[in-house]
This record gives sequence, structure tokens and C-alpha cells, in this order.
Amino acid sequence: MEFITYVHEIKGVIYLNQVNHFLDSFLNPRNIAIVGATKNPIKMNFQLTENLHRLKFSGNIYPVNPTTKEILGMKTYPNIKDIPDDLDLVVSAVPSSLTLGVVNDCVDVGIKRMVIVAGGFSDGDEKGVELHNEISRITKENKIKVLGPNTLSPINPSKNLVISFHPVDELRCGGLSFVFQSGLYEYKLNWIFSHLGISKIIDLGNKMDINEVDALEYLSKDPDTKVIAMHVESVRGDGRRFMELLRSTSKKKPVIILKSGRTAAGSKAAASHTGSIARENDILFDSMLKQAGIIRAQNLDEFFDFAKTFNYLNLPQGNRVAIINLSGGEGVIATDACNQNGLQMAKLTEKSHEKIKGVFPPWDVPLNPLDIGVCSQFHFNDFYQILNSFISAIEDENVDCMLMQFFPTSSFDKLMPASSKSSKSAGSMIMDLFANIFVKMKEKGKPLALWRSSMDISESEFVKTIELKGIPVYSSSDKGARALAALYRYTVMQGD
Repeated sequence: MEFITYVHEIKGVIYLNQVNHFLDSFLNPRNIAIVGATKNPIKMNFQLTENLHRLKFSGNIYPVNPTTKEILGMKTYPNIKDIPDDLDLVVSAVPSSLTLGVVNDCVDVGIKRMVIVAGGFSDGDEKGVELHNEISRITKENKIKVLGPNTLSPINPSKNLVISFHPVDELRCGGLSFVFQSGLYEYKLNWIFSHLGISKIIDLGNKMDINEVDALEYLSKDPDTKVIAMHVESVRGDGRRFMELLRSTSKKKPVIILKSGRTAAGSKAAASHTGSIARENDILFDSMLKQAGIIRAQNLDEFFDFAKTFNYLNLPQGNRVAIINLSGGEGVIATDACNQNGLQMAKLTEKSHEKIKGVFPPWDVPLNPLDIGVCSQFHFNDFYQILNSFISAIEDENVDCMLMQFFPTSSFDKLMPASSKSSKSAGSMIMDLFANIFVKMKEKGKPLALWRSSMDISESEFVKTIELKGIPVYSSSDKGARALAALYRYTVMQGD
């Protein structure tokens, strides 16, 4: 383990950056060289430099291309040897056949951190495997740490650092860090940043050098990372050390793992694009994760759902859930989902009944699940009272968490009284009302999960607004129930 202190100046600002893990200089470099940079916007490599330039990476960018003098107004260098600066990080984006030359240049210059974007090494033919082994030998002998090959990484929004083939519209900082063994996240980046708050993203690629143990060790120490979500196809590092790290990290930070390559066919498919075979016994692996207090996702949707859940919500004190739905049928489905995932229906107090019964239809209805759809048929003009009933339900002392269905955004214009309408659209005003109510509910400190109703375009925009406020929204009550249940399981594991 190394301990480095950097004192440096970027654009007139003095930085003191003290780190205790080699990955910190990958995520917080003072400067980056992009080897294989291009000014041709049609080529994929163009975006590597364009993202850094447009998003205003906090350090210096050095494009390397022997055939052009400038890219995006920045001076271009024919070789990293020509760059008049001590480079923190070199990103090699040339084809695999040219990568060895870049590695040798790094050796000559004294570079100690390198990202290899290209594939075609251990995931390729025999020549690719030979090249992989040769580069591995050279970098190890010269103490060069390598991320990849076959990777697009790293990403650190706090430094406006994005290594990606896709245009990234905006960056949003937060406490969630991802580790991937694949570029499956790459085409989701704009969704990730518009719905989640991100600390770091690390793509391990083929794991020539840096592996899942290194990434977990770093993120476990990173003060900006509050939740860790890892996609793992194979364990390349020390398996025992990995489990020890998982066990110790899960006691202070939630760790979510999606393990793919679980079947023989899946393992073979993994080998075709990363060059590694997932040889772990999945039943044994699952048991070890449970013992270590890890939340396991069963598929990609669940992986992102759980990551969002732990990023945004407090842990519940218990498993008693209150459900608010728009139709009786939805309420039954949500109740089944909660019970099947280990949640119990909360029995609201008489005090809550007195507060909420004002929105009931002319007959008495159950408090849980509460069919707010039938209630709104009789209290449509008193929508504020309906909104306040939501707060009364989550405040109940017998409620540990809440699962609630969206009102369809198509009805928002009708919900605002005519006297309240202004230059701002009624729909927007209702969205603001809902958003403020959800924030007030979340401020009660109990987990609140929402699920969608109409799935139309206007609702998608509203979902983005709500999630920017730190309240998770799911595509179904079943997914919301699974997410709340995962929170509860983690609470139980923390108490064991």
C-alpha cells in the first residue's frame, strides 16, 4: 500500500490531495494524456477527449496524435515523450496491435498509471493472449498499474473526469460508486447521472492487473463513497481477501453485488469478451455473500434498483410496510409482493385512522393497503387533504416504511383548482406539490418507495424530477417491494 501526497496547481488553484491507495491517482489525476485522440467526430475515440473538454475536466488534457496539431483547440502531441509535464495517467485508445508501443513509451517516460481501452488481448485469439502476457510482464516489471484492457474508465464527477465513448450530458455527484467488469453501463451513463448521485465508476475490463479486490479496497476507504455496487463475472484477485473485504466493508457501507456468469453457458459467454472464466460455485458464492452481509441482485434491473435504494433511503427500523395504491387490484398485487419478500402489513393506529378517514368515500375502507384511487373519486376537489393523508400514514408509529403508487400525470391539470391556476401550467404546479409532499414524507426518516402508474413520457419526466430529490421510483410495486425488503435484510444483517 502506498501513501502519496500531491501538492499541485490547476488553473490557479492549489490542491492538497493525500491518498492511501494507488487507485486514487486514477480517479483524481492532475493531468491525462489520451493516446489515439482524434479530431474526427465520426470516430469513437473523439468522444474520449470531447467529454473531458466539454465537461471541463479539472486537470490538464494532453491529446496524443502524430498526424494532427490540434484537437478541440488543444495542442496535440505526436508522442507522450513530447509532453512537457509529469503525467499522472495515460489512456491508451489505440488498437491492440499498437498498444505495446504505447506501453514501452510509458516505460521510457516513467509513467506509473495506465488505462488500456482496446480489446483483443486475453479476449482475442492466440496472438492477443501472447500480447496480453507480454504487456502484463513489462508493466509488472516496471511497476506500472494497469486498468483494463477492454475498459472505459475511470469516472469521477467531482473532477469532471469521464472516460467514455458516449457523449455525457451532465454530471451529478453523490455517494454511490459502481464497479463493473463490463461496459454494460456505458450506454446507460446519461440515465445514471440524471437519476443517481455518483461518487466513482470503475470498469475493470479484462483485469490484467487491477481487479475487484483492489477496487473494493479503495472504495471501502473512500470517504465520498457511501454505497458500493459491484458487477462481477469472475473473481480474479485473492478470493479469501475479497471475502474478508466484503465482510468488513459491509459493516460500514452497503455492498450490492450482481454476479453474472452463474451458469455454464453464462460463464462461456463471459470468457468470450473478458477472457476470464467464472469458475466459482454459484451456490457456495451466494452463501458466502450472505455470511458477509452482502445484498445480492439477481439481475441487472434489480442491481440498479438496489443501488438507487441504498443510495437514497435510510434503513428501516423494522419490516412493517404501509401501501397506498390507485386501485384495489394494484393494492392486492403490492400486498402479495411485500409479503413474498418478507415485509409485513403495518396496522395503523386509531390516531392515523382519525386523520385519514376524512378522505374516505361514503363507506369505511381499509387503511392498509389504502385505495386512494376510490378516495379521490369523492374528494377530487380537496386534493390537498389527500396529499396530507400520505404524511399521516408514514408518520404512524406502527409503520417502518411505505410503498406508494404515483398518481397519473395525465390527470394533473384537472387536480389544480381553477382559481389557483397562473401562468405556470397546472400540471407543473401539481408536480411541484407532489414533489414537496414526497420530500416531507422522506424527511420523516422512514424509507419511501414509489412505483409508476402510466409509464408515459410526462411521467418519465416527473420520475426524473422526483429522483433528483433523492426519492426512488420503480416500474412496479413488485420491484419497490423487493427494494424495501433488501433494505430490511441489510438492517437485520447489521444486527447479527
